Amino acid sequence: MEHDLNENIFEELPLNSYNFYINRYILITKNKNKNKKKKLEKNSKKKYFLIYAMFCFSIILLILNIFRIIKLKKSYIEEKRIKVCLCTIGKEENLYVNEFVSHYKKKGYNHIFIYDNNDINGEKFEDVLQKEINEGFVSIINYRGCKICQLKSYYDCYKNNSNKYDWLSFFDMDELLEFNDTNLKVQDFLENDRFNKCENVKVNWVNYYSENDVLYYENRPYQERFKNFTPNYHIKSTVRGNLSHNFWGNVQNPHTSLDHFNTCTSSGLRMSSKSPFLRPPDIKYARLKHYYQKSFEEECIKIKRGKPIFLPDKNILLKKLYKKNKNNKEKVEIMKKIFGQNFTSFL
Repeated sequence: MEHDLNENIFEELPLNSYNFYINRYILITKNKNKNKKKKLEKNSKKKYFLIYAMFCFSIILLILNIFRIIKLKKSYIEEKRIKVCLCTIGKEENLYVNEFVSHYKKKGYNHIFIYDNNDINGEKFEDVLQKEINEGFVSIINYRGCKICQLKSYYDCYKNNSNKYDWLSFFDMDELLEFNDTNLKVQDFLENDRFNKCENVKVNWVNYYSENDVLYYENRPYQERFKNFTPNYHIKSTVRGNLSHNFWGNVQNPHTSLDHFNTCTSSGLRMSSKSPFLRPPDIKYARLKHYYQKSFEEECIKIKRGKPIFLPDKNILLKKLYKKNKNNKEKVEIMKKIFGQNFTSFL
């Protein structure tokens, strides 16, 4: 049947057909709306995910920036703080040097200069300190085979490093600096106003010693092995850098320095830089833990190696050491083993 274009074809369609197309149209429209809604929901989820991801990323960036600022601030503070180094000389100290270095690292020292005074063919500090050397915390200066050269090493250390450090400490390897406030760093101690006019800060010894008759070395730290102590009049020095004085150039005592330093105690009280003693001892803020008497075996080894400031009569020192505590045959055997001679006359 032909129809005029102006005629509505739906007029001639049966009612059922008309309803079919209407329903079909409604269904298609619904599906379109449903798909559109799903698409919108999908896009909305993507949008919210992107917003959440950007938020998380912003938080991470913020945290990283906070850490960066803290690190920069810490670095700035460290750069502004004073620099402190330690000068020491040692011979046959490989059993103890790790504890020594570790202690002063914890105390905040920036560097340690170790003057190696071992025999030419003796032990080497590099064998036990290679890690600290590689890190740049320890420098080894060759004084191997040198006799009576502690003061020479002090002078050399000050001359070569006083323009690089604000303060330089001069301690032995059996001396551990301790503050009454154990959380204190050496910078906290020396930056105190009481030292503003000081050129040399002297700290008193506190002597630690073995209990009764400890005969043999134990592989444990000093600070675990020895608990008994007594304050001592002797002092050791920490000297300000960049001084024009002829530091330790014409004195023969490692405890003291030239008498024209402005010298004070660890409490900031003025004292003579000429004297190697401070009576009564000033241990209000700091003390130098001096492990001067260890086991009998270790003391014999120390006597055998000699001192870096003079060559003592070994027999006299051994006799004094032997008589310190209870005399026994085991001590004589220890001396025989270390010195290769018989000391039965001591019995």
